[in-house]
Amino acid sequence: MALPKVCIVLDGNTVQDVLKQAEQATAEGGEIVEVRFDKLYVEPVKVTVQKDGVDETSTEYVARPLDSVDVSTTISQLKKGIDKPVLFTCRSKSEGGDFPDDEKARIAILKEAILSGVSWIDLEIEMDAKSRKKLFSAARKSGTTIVASHHSLDSTPSSDEIVKFVESNKDAGDIIKLCYTCRNYDDALSIFEASWELKNGEHSYALMGQGIGGDWARLHAPKLSQNIVFTTLRRGFTLADKGLINVRDLNIAWEMLGHAGN
Repeated sequence: MALPKVCIVLDGNTVQDVLKQAEQATAEGGEIVEVRFDKLYVEPVKVTVQKDGVDETSTEYVARPLDSVDVSTTISQLKKGIDKPVLFTCRSKSEGGDFPDDEKARIAILKEAILSGVSWIDLEIEMDAKSRKKLFSAARKSGTTIVASHHSLDSTPSSDEIVKFVESNKDAGDIIKLCYTCRNYDDALSIFEASWELKNGEHSYALMGQGIGGDWARLHAPKLSQNIVFTTLRRGFTLADKGLINVRDLNIAWEMLGHAGN
């Protein structure tokens, strides 16, 4: 049983942060790194408020102007500084990303990334059909692997609905990536059950959740015949509540579960 590819998500808010994370991801043995280009359009700001007489500090993300990022120069810098294959993602706000509400500009960035020779590209399934068709064609011509993605910010459908969604979009890309919001363990179970139903099929896919139990499908991805698993460099006990998993913890879990080396 071949192990899924491990993709480490780089979510830095500056080119320097992304390149630093890429070095760490290489050291951790990730096979692919996902560059979240949309994250470059927000700036983390520390905000302190007083609650019940105690100062509480949190991080908020403030939007940067669209012209604050020189797209061509930035893509060139990332290409030169990252050795691993890159999954280039510029996520729209409607699917949980941080890119400003300018779809024309976002499409242009995705096209430029494809023409630059990026290894992998994320194209949302529900993107404008005409724009997606053009990007799909450009990716095919350049030999770029297409991840056809869908992110639900509200809920998780039934396992049958998830399977049907995968099957109805099987031609949308080389790998179908679905990420749902888990409100409870039943939602997480629906994702797991859908993965179990798909595991002996012909589809290349990655299913996961954000929220409680969302990491189940990531932890057991080898048994579920998933093709790629998305991990993070971030650490902390709160990751599990978000459905995320640190790349080192994932490898340890696979070792303990007897997945590694199968």
